[in-house]
Amino acid sequence: METIFISVSELKVMTAMHLLKEAGITAHHINKMDSAHANIFGEIQIIVHKEDEDKARVILQEAEII
Repeated sequence: METIFISVSELKVMTAMHLLKEAGITAHHINKMDSAHANIFGEIQIIVHKEDEDKARVILQEAEII
């Protein structure tokens, strides 16, 4: 699994996840935000399988997410 996107914005992450799903790419997000501090610290990562990494990056770049 490869990390292809990191953000503090849940909206960007959900948009990216939707785009990847529509393209047939299985993606997972890992929420490392610290809820004890009102989500001020941390990040959310999107990971995909290594073989989907290049295609996923292109999709997110074309959508101007990354």
